[in-house]
Amino acid sequence: MVREGRESNMDKTSTRRPAISYWVLFLFSLSYLFLFLRVLWRVGDEGLVVYGAQRVAEGALPYRDFMEVFGPASFYWQALFFSLLGKKWIVARGVLLFTGATSAVLLYWMPRRLYRGPFEMMPALFYLLLGIPLWPASNHHWDSNLFALLAAGSFLLWQEKRRVLYLVMSGVIAGITSCFIQQKGFLLLASFFLALLLMNKRSADKEKSILKLTGPLVAGYVGVGGAVFLYFSMNGGFQDLVYSNFLWPLANYHAVNIVPYGYGLREFILPSWLAILQQFLPERVSQGLCGLFLVPFAVILSLPILVAVQVVLSCRVPSNRTGIFPPPTITCLCSGFALWVSEIQRMDMIHVIYGAPLLFVAFTGIWNLGYEKMTWFRKSVMLFVAFCLLSFGTFNGFIASSANHKIETRRGTIYRFGDDSALRYLEEHTRPGEQVFVYPYYPMYYFLANINNPTRYNNLIYGYHTDDQFHEVISDLERKKVKLVLWDTLVEGKNLKTWFPRYEHPPEEQLVLERYLQTHYRVIGVENGFRIMRRRGE
Repeated sequence: MVREGRESNMDKTSTRRPAISYWVLFLFSLSYLFLFLRVLWRVGDEGLVVYGAQRVAEGALPYRDFMEVFGPASFYWQALFFSLLGKKWIVARGVLLFTGATSAVLLYWMPRRLYRGPFEMMPALFYLLLGIPLWPASNHHWDSNLFALLAAGSFLLWQEKRRVLYLVMSGVIAGITSCFIQQKGFLLLASFFLALLLMNKRSADKEKSILKLTGPLVAGYVGVGGAVFLYFSMNGGFQDLVYSNFLWPLANYHAVNIVPYGYGLREFILPSWLAILQQFLPERVSQGLCGLFLVPFAVILSLPILVAVQVVLSCRVPSNRTGIFPPPTITCLCSGFALWVSEIQRMDMIHVIYGAPLLFVAFTGIWNLGYEKMTWFRKSVMLFVAFCLLSFGTFNGFIASSANHKIETRRGTIYRFGDDSALRYLEEHTRPGEQVFVYPYYPMYYFLANINNPTRYNNLIYGYHTDDQFHEVISDLERKKVKLVLWDTLVEGKNLKTWFPRYEHPPEEQLVLERYLQTHYRVIGVENGFRIMRRRGE
């Protein structure tokens, strides 16, 4: 009896410890990410999501009332919280804070389905320290990844509990994921099919056919898609939805978005590290630290190859001569590569990070497959990578904590590394709801200053948007007699090649919008890199 009581107490303790570790990770993630998310960083895409969500919360229908290639959930997810809690800066960043912390917890929970032991928290730390802190802004990629992780987690639960409900949930959540990024949810669904096929081949129970298992998945996925199409059809936006989400991206997205693999690491990220470190340390020391910081990025960039090599090598492990992995490992492998492929439409460093989380879960599980104890070499490698990762995370957190310039906006208090005189100008010289055009690519001002875009386009780039769309903008500006324009001098013209290497600036005679602005507006000042232009005669 005494022995049974002791065993019962030990079971309760072992159950309690993982629960505590989840909460510790969640709270740590909230605290760490807060350092970055209290700060306004100049990220153009954030305004596309946040201002689009504001318009949806106010009754606008995406694609019919404003043009964007993001899936509808990119706006409705954020708009849900705006409707409940108010259209405030803290609400937008609070959603992102919750998304990041929850994703980290899921990436701790998943590896424990594959392997329990040293470094089981590595996928969570990688995503926490190399994810949102490198792109600290509301973004449909972070949101879609949260739902992709939930879908994969639901599928893992089905493998453990064999309840059809979890298959239906996996299909539904994959469908929601497609409503953020079209191909991501679809590829995730296909990865579940592949996992079922592989597991069915090794299963001794052949009673349940693949069709019986895939039926609930398909039903959940198609149900979400059907509901979205029906909603837009009933509101007169079906054709706009299809054009903006499928036809236009196929024809225009790659025009400026093809970049070399890992683009941005050498071009932006590494130079910024060196510039900061050399303010305090000798050049040799700064370069050495940058070398350490590069290690986790090198792991992320080589992750697909590392996983493939591990799959091959694991077949040589005595306990795995057949090369057959446990079902959770198969799921993470299939969904991991699906998530990675869904993000390579633009192969820069941040998109590689978007696609990496589930691959890292699979890598963690396979790395330890067949080993009761980690070898000295494997443990040393993981310790070194963990040291480099934590060193970079500490450095990055220190930089973010130094942003202490406080700015009051119509949407709440933000922090920056310095003043934003263009935003202050909008606060002082416009009325809430006034129509102002920001060109070509910083819609965050629309949200923060509570002003309205008089056009359907929150960003406008030659070679990306069509000639007809440029003429539509000119027509809107002329018809509505828009008084004020902010024309960005940093993100314009040939400078766009910095972020879009394939961008080709048109010859002078084809710059129709520039000619219109120069003839119909006059420059009254330059604030924070923006030409402040007022309509002639006003």
